[in-house]
Amino acid sequence: MAGSVGQHLSQKQAQRLALTPQLTQSLKVLAMNSQELELYIEESLESNPLLEMEAPKEADIAAEAKDKDDWQDHDGGDRWDHMYQNNRGFESGELEQQWQDEQSLSDSLHEQINQQPMDDTEREIAHTIIDSLEDDGYFRASAEEVMVGLSDKKIKKRKVIEVLECVVQELEPSGIGARDLTECLLLQIPDDDSSAMLVRQMLLYHAEMITDDMALMEAMQCDIDTLDAARTLLRRLDPFPGHGLRGQENIYVQPEIIFRVVNKKIEVEVPKSGWRSLKVSEQWAGQKWKGQDRTFMDAANQEAKWLLQALDQRSDTLMKVGLCLAARQKLFLEHGILGLKPLTLQDVAEEVGLHESTISRVTNGKYAQTPLGVIELRRFFSAGLPTRGGGMISVHRVQQRVKTLIESEPLGRPISDQAISERLQMEGVEIARRTVAKYREQLGLPPSSQRRRAAKARLSQKRR
Repeated sequence: MAGSVGQHLSQKQAQRLALTPQLTQSLKVLAMNSQELELYIEESLESNPLLEMEAPKEADIAAEAKDKDDWQDHDGGDRWDHMYQNNRGFESGELEQQWQDEQSLSDSLHEQINQQPMDDTEREIAHTIIDSLEDDGYFRASAEEVMVGLSDKKIKKRKVIEVLECVVQELEPSGIGARDLTECLLLQIPDDDSSAMLVRQMLLYHAEMITDDMALMEAMQCDIDTLDAARTLLRRLDPFPGHGLRGQENIYVQPEIIFRVVNKKIEVEVPKSGWRSLKVSEQWAGQKWKGQDRTFMDAANQEAKWLLQALDQRSDTLMKVGLCLAARQKLFLEHGILGLKPLTLQDVAEEVGLHESTISRVTNGKYAQTPLGVIELRRFFSAGLPTRGGGMISVHRVQQRVKTLIESEPLGRPISDQAISERLQMEGVEIARRTVAKYREQLGLPPSSQRRRAAKARLSQKRR
């Protein structure tokens, strides 16, 4: 019997998210940084006859000038002015030309190497190390990886380390070529500062109590004024010295959020922008349109209102996120990177009542003015590990503890990843052996077997 072909009807229930034009525009505006938003508004002004800008009032101009002075007068606020500048006052052609003329940090480092006296072998090693630096300016590659790219395959590992420490780490800006945060900050401490010795002690021996004034004063035997001076110096150090390393970060940004420390409290401000004077024009009020003109003007009116609503929503969301960050990362804003607490996008989303994707949009590619300088909003976020007491500890602090344990191990008796894991668990940090191994690799530290062989080799050389 021949098979038959038939048609069957069936019902299937499914959920699908349909984005309305209004929601699409709102999400688009939320994801833009200040520069992108200004360009978008300029395009909207050109395409929509119902949008116009009010002339700025003298009081607003004076307030804006005062705000700019306040940013620069605040401790640490003008440290990165050569890198992050307000783009107002530049025509697009002039700004593009300035970007083209700007020398990347990578080019500057290579140029510094070429200007210094050294033999060809050291120069090649230095150039190779610079090319292997990560975007934040840190050297996280291994000496072996650098050796692979050298023309002379007989160069020893100790020679690469020597060039790193004696040549590359002496370049400007200070802190470049560091292998971890502590080394990066130590490289930047000026010898002629009276607080230098105290800051070194804080970083090397008391990092875990960096936010506890009483414990620090007792451990370092100093008074509160001396400790405050040391903290001021510590805040001026740049934990990310590689800005503009590849040229992609030599950009001109405007802070989306301003954090100020006033009387030991964090004040949050979303600065006023040029679009605040954007409004729906009343020029055509009362005009009766017909046919296609009416359709066009009705659509323009709707788009104008949607844009204004999206801009207000963007400011409200930035303020909510800013207040949350100020509360959750108060120690970070007061004491710098060592005060950073574990914080995820999901944590902020739950606190402010928004979706995690919304928090991602509002923080990605945006910057904040802080007592530490102008930094990316993503720097406020850090993964964490659970502690036995039910709290969390930042990954950075755990990595520094792993590094300290390895550096303090007895010569010839290296501590294994499993032993480090057990030690940290005794200290209250819930961490597995494989996580210790991952952090150790990120710090550029070899496994215990390699450290044991290296120790034996050093002992053998000494006996000879």
